[in-house]
Amino acid sequence: MKFLYITLLTVFFVGCQQKDLKVPVNDQPGLHEVWNNSPVYILLKKNGNDTLADLKLGQTISTTKWLVAVDKRLKLKHLLPALKKVIRKRRKKSMHSDGKGQMYFTYLDSLQNKISFVEFTHLDIMPDYFQSKSYFDEYPKAEMNTEKWHVVLTPNFYRINDSIVLPLNSSLKQLGQKLAELDNQKVKGEKRQIYLNFDHRLSFDHFLNTFVYFKNHPLKNSQISSKIFIFTPNKS
Repeated sequence: MKFLYITLLTVFFVGCQQKDLKVPVNDQPGLHEVWNNSPVYILLKKNGNDTLADLKLGQTISTTKWLVAVDKRLKLKHLLPALKKVIRKRRKKSMHSDGKGQMYFTYLDSLQNKISFVEFTHLDIMPDYFQSKSYFDEYPKAEMNTEKWHVVLTPNFYRINDSIVLPLNSSLKQLGQKLAELDNQKVKGEKRQIYLNFDHRLSFDHFLNTFVYFKNHPLKNSQISSKIFIFTPNKS
């Protein structure tokens, strides 16, 4: 088993080097073994002055778990079409697939110096012309019995519920600590959901670090929603 695991990592590293893919690095633990898998690569490609996300899906097998390696330098606005395509393909039902196959983002755990994986199978990317607050204003009957908190992440600040703003130099840990303080408030309704909103100018590196951080630091009375809003500022 150990030999097979080392072989898998060797193949992955060689694949990354050949494709010039820079994987995200952070100090958050994740899964270190995902068996029966197919690699998916989303590379950064330059076409003149344009930046593109170059999706490599050719070797995926529907009956396996998909390991999605995304170049950390890609901005979310460039990544979105490719990532949505991966999710659509993964969820498409066929003779060999029930559309419920698992997906994992790939990154390097800097503390253990190991390739790690975080599952995002149930992640739903919402339309880019909405932030979560405007979405639920537009569709007030959606998740009616849920108390909703809205966390907005931009290149310049973090904001919680339009009232609490953390400045540019704030860390994810500080954001998490502030949410943990607020989490002690009594829940209004059957449950509380926290909706993450990412400015599309942020990098995939920033997105994944946030995603993994909240996976590893669950709140007592609140849950991070699987609905993720990656918004275009002038559309929201």
